[in-house]
Amino acid sequence: MTVTIALVIGVVGGVLLIVAHYLRNQASRMTDRGVAGRAALRAEVLDTLARAGWVASVKVYRERTGAGLLEAHHAVSRFVHDGSGE
Repeated sequence: MTVTIALVIGVVGGVLLIVAHYLRNQASRMTDRGVAGRAALRAEVLDTLARAGWVASVKVYRERTGAGLLEAHHAVSRFVHDGSGE
């Protein structure tokens, strides 16, 4: 019983470390971008939208930011409608 509990705690701890590492990397990528990075991202997304369409522009946003599909869709919508993307 004690060994099982220790094993479960170890596995949960390992999973939490992996998740923390992933989130820290995501946060640093977004922080490193700064204002100039957001402006460049907006320009790239809107250029892709004009050349290749909505799906391609969402894909570019996802690749550059690591965002999920829904988050990227909303960000591209904001770029188009109000220019913020945030």
